[in-house]
Amino acid sequence: MLLGAATGVQAKGCIGFIPSGGGGIFWKGVNSGAIEAGKALGYDIYFRGPQEENQAGIQTAVLEMVSQRGCNALVIAPGSADMALAVEKLQRSGVPVIYVDRTLGAPSATGMVGTDNFKAGQLAGEAMAKRLKGKGAVLLFRMKQGWQTTDQRESGFAEAAARKGLQVIDGGYLGAVYGEAFVNASSALVSQKGRFQGVFAPNEATSMGVLAALRAQRLAGHVTYIGVDVTDQLLEGLQSGAVTGLVVQAAHAIGYQAVQMAVRAVDKKLPANRRVTVDAIYLTQENIDSYIP
Repeated sequence: MLLGAATGVQAKGCIGFIPSGGGGIFWKGVNSGAIEAGKALGYDIYFRGPQEENQAGIQTAVLEMVSQRGCNALVIAPGSADMALAVEKLQRSGVPVIYVDRTLGAPSATGMVGTDNFKAGQLAGEAMAKRLKGKGAVLLFRMKQGWQTTDQRESGFAEAAARKGLQVIDGGYLGAVYGEAFVNASSALVSQKGRFQGVFAPNEATSMGVLAALRAQRLAGHVTYIGVDVTDQLLEGLQSGAVTGLVVQAAHAIGYQAVQMAVRAVDKKLPANRRVTVDAIYLTQENIDSYIP
């Protein structure tokens, strides 16, 4: 479970915040933005969730804790469509719900804050085509079938890469955790050896797994590699040249705006079905020093 933090002794109330996974820099950045917004607006932030993306069942237990604490609003990145009934029950009790990062088919929420993931994928595809001068083939790795955020990034990448003249080879699904991604990426790199000049991975776990697989097969730095999300290892890879570029989300801004939206919903000052999109950023060796999670 993630550690949580209170924002003040005399807070106006509580905002529950349930991420889909808590181990990475992205969710740490979201957490810092949420805590900052809580302090500014006078609300405690109860930030809890699973450590990995494939532990969505933990979210149900955390949601019950949010209810027991009497939180005034909920911000959630639902890890599974199975969360729909529990979220709907909370909404019926009068608690506004703000989705962050994805919805995964859950019931209509009061608001949504996140990245345009199709556009983020396009950003990666266009960067890949520019690097390869519109020629050659790229290996597109996928995370997990039916996962809204990565599905959209993969589709955006494929559309932009093909539109810019590249052949897109489907490398298959790698899985939602690092070890599985490494094994599956390694197998795909062997089977597709010599057929590609670029590689794309759509999220933190797959990006980490692919980087390790490229290094193990001595391909790192010899093919153009663009990943999504950021970790210390991926940043080191970017600095060393093993990673060409990283598409990253403005995590702090997402967390801050989600809490800000939740407070406005509590105060009944939020328009119906409010949507806020935060643009992704393309990191390279040239602009890495300007990145703040």
